[in-house]
Amino acid sequence: MLRKVFDMEGPIMSGLSATADLLVLNLITLFCCLPVLTAGAAFTALFDQCIRLARGEEGTVAKAFFQSFADNFKKSTLFWLLVLLAVLLLAADYLAALAYVPAFRVGIIAIGLIVLAVTLYAFALLARYENTLLKTLKNAASLAVGFFPQTLAMLFFTVALWVAGIRFFQIGAPVLLMFGLSLPCYVCSILLRGIFDKIEK
Repeated sequence: MLRKVFDMEGPIMSGLSATADLLVLNLITLFCCLPVLTAGAAFTALFDQCIRLARGEEGTVAKAFFQSFADNFKKSTLFWLLVLLAVLLLAADYLAALAYVPAFRVGIIAIGLIVLAVTLYAFALLARYENTLLKTLKNAASLAVGFFPQTLAMLFFTVALWVAGIRFFQIGAPVLLMFGLSLPCYVCSILLRGIFDKIEK
């Protein structure tokens, strides 16, 4: 029994291997996000590798990450610029609401969560399928609504991890540094695996 547990194919070794892959992916993604312009391609490559991990596909994550980064750079960067524009507008609206109409904050936060949901689906679609950017955005919005329970779960885990990490910063900061991007992406990818299996059939 003990040999099976510690076998390279056993649950403990598989878990350690996945944890190591997520750590590597998180650090690489953070590095590639330092020039803010390249963050879109980095997130797309991260989703590509997390979806592969969720499907149990083997490979060298670092090498495959940079291959996906290069392959999807153009469309991912264009989409990322749209996301940045949306974030800047929402941030400006939120600051204005704080000063003039505080009650509007709830609505702005709700819009922000919608943008986040569509963004998560869009990066996953960019990583997995060849399509135009407009079609990708339409599909992302459709999936976010059509698979609403999964969308809520994706949003809850992603937001909860970052809120907890910031709230308990001394403990949370190292966790966010090591897994703040890759872990939410991996959890989302587990949920997306079932969604993609359905739409591919």
